[in-house]
Amino acid sequence: MNTSALASAFKGRAAAGALSVAAAVMLVPANLLPVLSTESSGRERDDTIFSGVVELWRHNLGPIAVIIFGASIVIPVLKLAGLACLIYGARPGGRPDARKLTHLYGALDFIGRWSMLDVFLAAFLTGLVQFGEFSTVQARSGIVAFAAAVVLTVLATQAFDPRTLWHETPAASDDTPER
Repeated sequence: MNTSALASAFKGRAAAGALSVAAAVMLVPANLLPVLSTESSGRERDDTIFSGVVELWRHNLGPIAVIIFGASIVIPVLKLAGLACLIYGARPGGRPDARKLTHLYGALDFIGRWSMLDVFLAAFLTGLVQFGEFSTVQARSGIVAFAAAVVLTVLATQAFDPRTLWHETPAASDDTPER
């Protein structure tokens, strides 16, 4: 089942809000639990997303560390903040800047396509290192929580209907004095 079919079952502000809250909850274990466990030369190491970024930085892999930090920590938080803005902007009686919020929705939808970068990277590293004789890499529970958070934010974006941003403002009532 693709994300569009699943998202169509859960449509609207409430569904997008619930999925966003679930994603925020999943980001906690995703950032606190180890995502990878490596063993090399008899030394075992468990890394969280942040400790992995620090380790990449220490090994003079700054550009990769910056990409992982951005994709794994900054982007998910910004996606959740963006979803919160959309959900708040679509509230009844609100006067959102529909054009800006629609652009925000488009950006969140586009970013969703690239959100699994870290999960793919962990899978790639695990497969690549398994071919080595003296090293092993195993995915840990943090990567599962991170993947769940990513999928939940993608579903939240798909569940949100950007047309709700363009709702009509209530017409003036008859008892409003005319000028």
